[in-house]
Parts: sequence; C-alpha cells; structure tokens
Amino acid sequence: MQRDTGQIPDIRRPRFSLRLKLTIGVILIVLVSFSGLNVFNIYTHRKSLYAEAHKTRTNLARMVAAALFTQLADNELSSPRVKVFLDNFLSAAITQNKLDRDVAFGVVLDANNNVISGQAKPNLVIFPGGGSYPDAATALAEIAKLDGKLGNQMRTTRIPLTVRGRGTVGKLMIGISLQRINDEFMRDLWLNLSVFAAALILIIIYLVVTLGRVVIRPITQVMLAMRDVRKGNFNTKVELNSSDEIAVLADTYNFMVIGLREREELKDAFSRYVSTQVYDRLAAGDLTLTGETRNATVLFSDIRSFTALSERLTPADVVQMLNQYFNVMVEIVFKNDGFVNKFIGDALMAVYNVPIDQDEPEMRAVKTALEMIEALDEFNRARAEVGLFAVKIGIGINTGAVVAGNIGHQKRMEYTVIGDAVNLAQRIESQTKVTGMPILISESTYAAVADRVIAQALPPVKVKGKQKPVALYGVTALVGALQHRRPAMPIEIVLPPHAGVTQADVPPPSPSPGGTDRLPYTKEPGQ
Repeated sequence: MQRDTGQIPDIRRPRFSLRLKLTIGVILIVLVSFSGLNVFNIYTHRKSLYAEAHKTRTNLARMVAAALFTQLADNELSSPRVKVFLDNFLSAAITQNKLDRDVAFGVVLDANNNVISGQAKPNLVIFPGGGSYPDAATALAEIAKLDGKLGNQMRTTRIPLTVRGRGTVGKLMIGISLQRINDEFMRDLWLNLSVFAAALILIIIYLVVTLGRVVIRPITQVMLAMRDVRKGNFNTKVELNSSDEIAVLADTYNFMVIGLREREELKDAFSRYVSTQVYDRLAAGDLTLTGETRNATVLFSDIRSFTALSERLTPADVVQMLNQYFNVMVEIVFKNDGFVNKFIGDALMAVYNVPIDQDEPEMRAVKTALEMIEALDEFNRARAEVGLFAVKIGIGINTGAVVAGNIGHQKRMEYTVIGDAVNLAQRIESQTKVTGMPILISESTYAAVADRVIAQALPPVKVKGKQKPVALYGVTALVGALQHRRPAMPIEIVLPPHAGVTQADVPPPSPSPGGTDRLPYTKEPGQ
C-alpha cells in the first residue's frame, strides 16, 4: 500500500484511445466475417464446379448412349460394326474432346463386364489410393474390374444399355476427374487468404465512414436490380425506406422497369402475329411498311386430298394434324432463314430474300423443299406407327419481283408479299399433282441452282394467268446429296383421343391423263 504524499499526480495520456479500440474491434469483426465469407464462397464455388462436372458427364453419357442405341437396334453389342462405331465415337467424345477437359474415360461393357470399347486419358484416371496407370488399356480393364468405383477424386455416370426384346445387354460408363477442381480450390483458398489484408483496408473504410454506409447500401440494391434487368428479369423492384435523393432514384428506376416490362410484353404479343425477321426490321426502323419491290423466291406447299381427308376427320383431329404437320415444316423454313408469310388452310407460303436481303435465296428455297419432303417421310412413318394415314404434299417454287409491305385494314394490317411471282408459285405447286413430282420449280429459279440440283426438265405447261406456257423442272435431290444423306430426326405423333382416319380410309389415287398417277385434289388454286 502506497502512502499519500500530498502531491498532485500527473494526468496520464491514454496509450490506446477509445477510437483506436473501436477501430481494432471493427477490424477483428470484419476479419472474422470476411474470412468466413471468403471461405464459404470458395466452398460454394467448388460445389458449383462439382455440379457442372456432374452435368457434363451426364450429358456426355446420354449423348453416347443415344448414338449407341441407334446402332443396337440392328446390331449386337459385340458386333464389329458397333465396336468400330464406339471406337470412333468415344475417341471424339473423350480423347479428342478439348472443351470438356476433365472427362477422363468412357467405356462400354457387355453383360459380363467385359470391355467392348473404351477411351481414356490415363493421366486423369485416379484409382483408390491415388495411383494411376500409364496406358489406357490397363486403366480401362481396372475400371471395369472396379465397376467404375474409383474413389473421391473421380465421379462416374453409369447408363444401362437396354434393347427392346433383348433386355440389358451391357452398360456405358463415363468418368470425370475432380483433381483439377480440387487443385484450383486449394489455390483459390490460399490466394483469397493472402489478399485479405488489402481487401480489409477497403472494407474498413466503408464501415468507418458513416456516409458510405448510408449511400452505398441503397445504391447496391439499385445496381443488383439493374443486373437482373440486364438478364431479362423485368419483375424486379427496389424498395427503400427513405425520402432522400436515392429514394427518388429508386422510384425512377421502378418506373423505368415497368415501362420495359410493358414493352417486352408488347413485343412478345406482337411477335406472335409477325415473323421474327419482320419484327427485328420494324424495331430497327428500316422496314418500308408502305411497300417496296423486291426480287424474292416464293415457296408454296399444299397437302394433297386435304378436302377429302378433312371430311373424314373431326374438327379437333384436323387442327391437331395440321399443327403437328406445320410444327415440322415451319422449323425447316426457319432453319433455312425463310419467312413464313402465311398459312392458307393446309397450305404454307414461305418467302426468301424478304424482308431482309439474303444470299442465294433460290438455293435456300430448294433446300427447304427437299428437307420438307425428307421430313415428311419421317412424319408419315411416325403416323403409321400409331395407325394414322400418310400425308402427301406438293411444293412449287418461283423467283421474281414481288411487292412487300403492310396490307389490310387500318386496324388489322399484315406484312405480306403480292405479285405475279407469288401467283405463279401457287400455279406451279398445283402442277405437282399432274406431273406426279412433289417438287417443281420455275425456269427463273432453276437458272440460279442448275449446277447444284438434280432436276428433270418437263414439257412447258399452260397455267392460269399466263399466256405463254411455263417451263417447269422437277427437283429430286442436290448434287452429291444422295451420298451424304443425313439421318432423319425422330418425330412424335400424338394419337387423337378418339378414332381418326386410318390408312384404309384414305381414298385411292386416281389416274391422271397419260397414265401418270396422281392424288385426288379438290381445292382450286388460291383457296
């Protein structure tokens, strides 16, 4: 115990001020929070990479299986043809795949777990215990032995190969390595911890400055909402419990989003009535709605004997059949950058080089016609499988000057094309039932594609609206296309809930003059 000497003690100067202590406390809190947040984000990122890896191997497995099933329909799994197909396909999907660099192996096993075919990247295949094999054959054999169960560094997707009537004939395994993801995870973890000090200074500034806390938070909300709008989300809204200039900014932003949402809804509604090409030109302001003359190629297709067939169908069946048919044909028109101008009952009219300039519009139209006939075969095959009658069509193509523009009532306008070239395309299509050839083109169209199509010159015919006979050409294929015929895409036909017209109900074709068989046709051109 010290004695009181009566002297006035000196006032001590604080070594650590309250401000410094509070600042240190804030630093510690931010340090813990920021470190935890960074670690959480890194783990979350690794989880998303794992999910992406799962999606990659699943999609790849499904792609290989889908291609393999087409081969197994007519061949045994162990046949040389299937093995050669698998060797080539898996080589392209696994060893030559530069995009999915973590794909480690793909192997097809028979029912006894024997390797039929496989490809592997030995340096990516990590076995339990961390080992690997220098060559692909040894690695694939060990994978088959372990049934794809390779430990934490690998993930494997298995798909059983089941063939109708033969049961499960084998299985497909696609494996992906997680080694790169885990290495990058550890690198990012240490990198984030090492740069923490620099980031901490910025966070302290934001936390200490009161004005920063008041301003940045609401601005961040507006910024995030703007990002949502940039991604196409027009249902976002910023709500601030304040009455300052930032709140006015938020209200202005909300008003802007409402306008963008209404514009998007109008665009969606408008696009249901006009084609995408027309809307894009209209939005850009370079579409002459009052009318312009363009050199266009017009394609006109029509279903044969549709009037007779529709009399045997219910209205619901007629609509369903047409929708299924047009779903197939319109996609082909769009694929070749055509403009579907209109539907006239069972007829379809497509135009090329309208409303936008295109290269080789004649060739685009001819390719569309040939692909429509090819797709029609698959369409009819699908209909036959459910007991429905086959559909036959005729296609006429002509090239010439047309007038394009908005036509109609002031309250209901339609962007379309008119002119002699349009009428002639329809007349040419009507000649397909006389000649028996499904695709006919005019001389103007043939002149542009003569060296690239296989066509038969037909005797000139007299058509309505023309004083001189019109030269026609029947197109059967593109030059060289017979040797490079692409496999048809599968088409699903929905059977109506009630009985429809079967093949037996379809009226037989009536012979045409000169012995050429043609389908009955009851609709006059233009109907």
